Amino acid sequence: MALRRIAAWAVDWLVISLYAGALVPLGLLLVERSVRLSPLQWNAVSLVILILPATVWLAGWESGERGATPGKRLLGLRVRTVPGARLGRRRALARNALKIALPWELGHTAAFLLADPHVSPALSTIGMVAGCLACALAVGYVAALFIGAGRAPYDRATATRVDRFYRG
Repeated sequence: MALRRIAAWAVDWLVISLYAGALVPLGLLLVERSVRLSPLQWNAVSLVILILPATVWLAGWESGERGATPGKRLLGLRVRTVPGARLGRRRALARNALKIALPWELGHTAAFLLADPHVSPALSTIGMVAGCLACALAVGYVAALFIGAGRAPYDRATATRVDRFYRG
């Protein structure tokens, strides 16, 4: 089941990567127009136009009738509450905020702060801490899929589970 979940994640990230790639011309236009933003401002822009839409998109699929993102659907998986009910929008959004938005935003924070040579030592330290936290979350999330019941921390925190969907 863990490998199936990772494969489903890869399919979903392929779609998200296409969206992110479509945003590249916007970034190039901003740079060409000499838009000057601080690393934290660029981070905020990326949160609003990339991370939040991807998180809401995934949550929308998981709270839908089939309870599955495109990757999960392709691999015969679905997300349910621990009792087995369909996810509501709030629970799906909370699950994806913990699963997607939190580590991604931490990673972006690290990247933006550490890439700027003019950032203060204090912000550089924050960038390093954010990067370490992002990596720890990613490793912890994947490791949890292979331990015990295979429920990741975001599944436990939101009382959800991923199971096989059998068409009858």
